[in-house]
Amino acid sequence: MTPTRGALLAIDLGSTAVKVLITDVESGAPRALIRQKSSHQVAGEGGAAEQDPDAWWRTIVHATNEALKVSGNDTEILGIAAVGHGPTLVPVRADGSAAAPAMLWSDRRAASDDAHLAALLQRSGWLLAELPKARWFLRERTEAAGNTAHLLSTWDALAFRLSGEAVASFWDPARGLAPADRALLLGADGGLDERALPPEVHPGTKIGQLRAEVAGELGLRAGTPVVSGTNDGLAAVVGAGLMHLGRGVDVGGAAGGVGVSATTDTAARVSALVGASLWSGPAPTPFGDLRILGGALGGTGLLLDEAITNAIVGGARPETLMQEVAALPLGEFSLGSAASETLSGVQRVRAAAERGALAVEALLAPARAAGLPLDEMWLSGPATGATVGLHTTETHVPRGIRQMRADLLGVPVVVPRIAEAAAAGAAAIAGVGAGIYASLREAADLIAVVDQRIDPDPRSADAASAARERFRRE
Repeated sequence: MTPTRGALLAIDLGSTAVKVLITDVESGAPRALIRQKSSHQVAGEGGAAEQDPDAWWRTIVHATNEALKVSGNDTEILGIAAVGHGPTLVPVRADGSAAAPAMLWSDRRAASDDAHLAALLQRSGWLLAELPKARWFLRERTEAAGNTAHLLSTWDALAFRLSGEAVASFWDPARGLAPADRALLLGADGGLDERALPPEVHPGTKIGQLRAEVAGELGLRAGTPVVSGTNDGLAAVVGAGLMHLGRGVDVGGAAGGVGVSATTDTAARVSALVGASLWSGPAPTPFGDLRILGGALGGTGLLLDEAITNAIVGGARPETLMQEVAALPLGEFSLGSAASETLSGVQRVRAAAERGALAVEALLAPARAAGLPLDEMWLSGPATGATVGLHTTETHVPRGIRQMRADLLGVPVVVPRIAEAAAAGAAAIAGVGAGIYASLREAADLIAVVDQRIDPDPRSADAASAARERFRRE
């Protein structure tokens, strides 16, 4: 009989793609990483932005089965955790299937509910999470609400489908609801009911076991521990090991985003100087008294995806596209210039890739000038050049793509052994909840391993400076 090797299964639900990762529990090394396109966003009137959660699930099932094939028959999954985008509301039936389309983080229909609950609870933004969307849904979609068992985040909806246990999983104590808060939300003025307010747990908590009917779909053993997850941003913080001060993570993604680890004192000083240009929030609770400074970016990943797709449609070769892009000079092309319409497909891809890096640099520049230390930037996903994407047939990322990022950011960039930081974070969380690792720090140090480190090229300093200045003027 072939001996089995213990492994962890991580699911990362992104806005445009699903990533399924299997890691070895002893080494933390990836045994399989499958990235597949997810549900398309459906936009509608009034700021609607929706996706079909059942389409997510079909992609997850397919990607999980593919990952198990790659990992091999000797794989024994010892724990599962899911992370995802947010704040996105997922209405689910009792069996975990979709009761209605998910209201994405970009959905704007619940703006008035957001303002109402902010005044009611004296909190705003991310601290309200999915509650404003849940309030809107219960009021405006009464028929679908009648079929809804729970109103959950993406990661909690996946955990519910896997285990049958409904929870609200998050680290930030400011998001917790005191009895008085719950009473307000359940009252006439709050407009919510218990379906939107499941029991609160920390990420990394074993909440149940894999249901038999779901295990059959996924090709896994029923009874496998299911562990509560978190949003993909904080999962990336874990997967890139941001318990190390001065380390940043550039998560790429459809919208794009970045985070940097800092002490509480540094974060307070920087926030006082730069104001609301950067978000400042607590690191995952097990990382101690740290803060993460960063923010989201306006669709930089989608812009690059669109440029790549158009270049291939226009005749560029998918098997050599990124090699041609990497060979182009730094800072020669800009999507913001009047001449951008004359760019070739390959040149537009180069301009879009540089724009993503420049957006990160510009977002962090005021904070760095105010004293935020940034020693290195860990890269994640195709939009940063950490890994190949879904739009080309190339099997590796040319070094020049990563070098460009280091030159424009002005700091060393790190390509980790697991080039999808949120998925890596989900694996660490799964390992803690399954009892494999004693702490999240231990898990993150085992999983967040450097594969390649690239320093800025001094010969490109002038071109990089000129590109940064031009980006700020556009």
